[in-house]
Amino acid sequence: MHRGTYLQENADTTSQQHSSFVQIYLTDQYDNIASTYLTQLPNEYAVTVASTVATFSIYCFVSNAALLRPLGESSRLRLTQDLADFEMALEQLVFKGGTSLSLSQIAGGKPYAELRALRQLLYWTALDDKTLSPAEVAKGLLRDTWVKDLRPSTLFHFLFSFAPALLTSPHHFKRMDAGDYVRTLVKLDGTVDDGEAGAWMTTMACCDSYQQRESVDVAMTDGDRRIGAILMVLGPELLRRRRQ
Repeated sequence: MHRGTYLQENADTTSQQHSSFVQIYLTDQYDNIASTYLTQLPNEYAVTVASTVATFSIYCFVSNAALLRPLGESSRLRLTQDLADFEMALEQLVFKGGTSLSLSQIAGGKPYAELRALRQLLYWTALDDKTLSPAEVAKGLLRDTWVKDLRPSTLFHFLFSFAPALLTSPHHFKRMDAGDYVRTLVKLDGTVDDGEAGAWMTTMACCDSYQQRESVDVAMTDGDRRIGAILMVLGPELLRRRRQ
C-alpha cells in the first residue's frame, strides 16, 4: 500500500478482474506475519504485535483508498470487495495473534469503526443534487452519524475524487507519491492524530491554488466545482470535533 500500488491496481479495471487487491497482495503477507513472527512470540507480545499491525494496516488502507481518484462505479465495486477481504484477512491475523479481542475491539474500536464508515462514504450521494449550496452539502454531511468515525483527512481526501482536475490531490500538491504521503498521516505504531493538522494545512493550500486557477479557466466543466468551498466549511468543524 505504501508504494501507491493500491491506487494503481484499483484504477486498472481491466486487469485481474476476478481477484481483489487484498487477495493478490495482502492476504499472504498477513499469513506470513502470523506464521513467521507471531507464533514465535510469547502470547502477550503476539497480541500486542497483532493489534498494532491491524491498527496500522487499517489506517493505511483507509488513507490510501481515500486518495483514489477518479472514483467511478467500477472502482467503488472493487473497493467494496477489497474491504470485505481486508476485514477477513485482519480478523485471521488477530486470531492467530492469540488475542480474544475481535477486530472491532482493538485500539478502542476506532480503526475498525473508520473501516466500516468508509463503506458508507463510498456510496454517499449528496453531490448528486446540484441545487444544494456548498454549505448545505457540508452541513448535511456533518449530520451523517458515520462521519464521526472518520478522520478528517479521510473525508477531505475522499472529496477530492469529485473535484475538477484543477483541484490538485494533496499528495501531488506536495510532490509525493501516495505511499509517502500516507506515511505522514499514520505512524508505525498506528497513531494518527499528529497527521491531521498537516493534512488540513495541505488541503487549504490545494484549495487556495485551485481558486487562482479556477478564475483563469472559466470554461472548466469537469468535476464538481463546489468541492473547494465544501472543504472550507467542513475542515474547521471536523477538526473542532476531533479535539473534543
